Amino acid sequence: MGERTTTDESPKTEMTRSHTVLFVEHETDIARSLDRQHDDLTVRVESSVTACLSRLGEEAIDCIVSNHHLPDSTGLDLLETVRDEHPNLPFVVFTGGGSERIASEAIDLGVSDYVPETTIDGTDDLRERIVGAIRTHLGGRGESRIDTLMSAFPDVAFLLDEEGQYRELLVGPNSENLAVTAPPDLVGRRLHDVFSNDIANRFLEHIHRTLESGRVETMEYPLTVESGQRWFEARSTPLGQEIDGKDVVVWVARDITDRRKRERTLTRQHDELETLNRIHWVIQEVIHELVHAATRDDIEQLVCERLVESGLYELAWTDESEVSRGGVTPRTRAGGIDGYLDKLVEFEADIGDDPASRAMRTDELQVISDVAETSLLPPQVRAEALERDIESGISIPISYGNTMYGSLSLVSTRTGVLGERAQAALEILGDTIGFAINAARNKKILLSDSHVELEFHVAGSRDAVMAASRRLDCTCHLLGLVPASEGQLLHYIRAEGAPPDRLKTLLSESDTVAECRLIETDETGLVVEIQMNESTVKRLVEAGAAVQSATANRGEVSIVAEIPRETEVRKVVDAFQAAYPSAELIGKRTIDRPIQTAQEFRQSLTDRLTDRQETALRTAYFAGYYDWPRGSTAEEVAGALDIASPTLHYHLRKAQHQLLGALFDETGTDDAD
Repeated sequence: MGERTTTDESPKTEMTRSHTVLFVEHETDIARSLDRQHDDLTVRVESSVTACLSRLGEEAIDCIVSNHHLPDSTGLDLLETVRDEHPNLPFVVFTGGGSERIASEAIDLGVSDYVPETTIDGTDDLRERIVGAIRTHLGGRGESRIDTLMSAFPDVAFLLDEEGQYRELLVGPNSENLAVTAPPDLVGRRLHDVFSNDIANRFLEHIHRTLESGRVETMEYPLTVESGQRWFEARSTPLGQEIDGKDVVVWVARDITDRRKRERTLTRQHDELETLNRIHWVIQEVIHELVHAATRDDIEQLVCERLVESGLYELAWTDESEVSRGGVTPRTRAGGIDGYLDKLVEFEADIGDDPASRAMRTDELQVISDVAETSLLPPQVRAEALERDIESGISIPISYGNTMYGSLSLVSTRTGVLGERAQAALEILGDTIGFAINAARNKKILLSDSHVELEFHVAGSRDAVMAASRRLDCTCHLLGLVPASEGQLLHYIRAEGAPPDRLKTLLSESDTVAECRLIETDETGLVVEIQMNESTVKRLVEAGAAVQSATANRGEVSIVAEIPRETEVRKVVDAFQAAYPSAELIGKRTIDRPIQTAQEFRQSLTDRLTDRQETALRTAYFAGYYDWPRGSTAEEVAGALDIASPTLHYHLRKAQHQLLGALFDETGTDDAD
């Protein structure tokens, strides 16, 4: 900021630049006094109109100050002549014997100021009038250059002095609603009259910083104005001259609300993408490790630990799926938020319809993006969450096919970790966990030395094969099952005593049958391939059992299935009877699997095959591809698997190569695909 300097005679104000003033006077010494007492003014003196006009052609003049009475004319004549050539040049008429008539004529001719000598007290007052005229007329008649510029863009601008007083308001034509106070009410007021102390102090500090640096300074700030809360960018610069002895800055406030919204949107999208990348990375790591998890507990514990280790969620747990669930019952857990999960367990059945139970009941994600605003949490749970600053959470159903294993719940004290794409990724994770649990159960059945054999009897069901056996008074035997796309199973059935065309028609008309194809017929019956999304044997497979045999006879079916010895029989039975209420468990036996060289050999053969090779080989075998004459062509087998025929041949050749290598080559083969 500039500093004031004083003398014994009169105060003078230091200015950052000098103005050249042309005095036109005759027989007075005011011009010389002004030049001597004010260093910020450069004063030139001429005594006639002719000399004045000549000087204007030779030198840049900031302001003309003319007496009214001149030797060769009058000040008004000079003003009229000057206005023809210099319409925006400041012009002050200074006269010792003025009148209302002269003043009126001067105003009509565009005078900048009319100053009778009797109205001023010394050269200081005259200087202020001259400087005022210069500032007013810098851009043209009646408006400053800043006014002209401001009319070209819709920003708000102010002249503010070093004490935070509004000296002048400059606004664009469309910016009236961007002022915090009506424009006419601002001039003459101070920042602390308009804003709170915190905001006013911040603005005043910015003004001082601008004056001290002498260059453009910027800042961003929010204000509540007539049109609502808006964000502004202030660009301030020293005006370069004083007003009433105080340094002044030009403060231009540009509305950047829309820009900040765009920036926030981009930031949010960037954060969401970063979060999504982390979620995908965690899921990929989890899926990779699931291959080595041996049991359901191992699978669920692994998932919970990895998700908490990612830093995205502070708490993760899996819930048990039960027919009559008595509150939160964690199977596995990781992390913690100040005893939150333990508190949920304490509620028991009083917890009500919590997100985990809804996820299992509906088989859909239950997402809470904002705990403070959600209606998905029971009141007592919401209160506990808010007390611990929990922001968001999600419950993910864990299922495979029609079997609901339970749910995975995640809780976070952060927002933005459950966007739409993150939800989609977590939904895939839930499906993957369900698949892994089912695979682990099947693997345990195959490798266990002992197992439990369950025998069921089902009657009165809408199962497509059972219905066909009742309608056609025939017997249907299950030859084998092969997983198909989208959670469906290929059922290979041998039907005895059924008209082929009639059987195919009945099966094709069932809502649970996606495709049906006759494979072969002979004197013992026919083989049919059925792609089904629902059946008694499919439901048992999804419950974690391995179906050994199934026979449908005149509308009733008998099924024999195996489960691992440590599996809870009641859970498998409950899951099966939930879908088929008429199902009866008529037998349960614990069977030790004999250790046989042949079994070990068959297992070693299977171990040599990839999942795709084994699937292709099993499908081709049950479809009669290896019979003569063939029951199915390669195109038909490939169609059943929803793959191209060359792809089928590739997998079959690889599988055959592995099997023949195991039989004839002691070292086996070296390229399992």
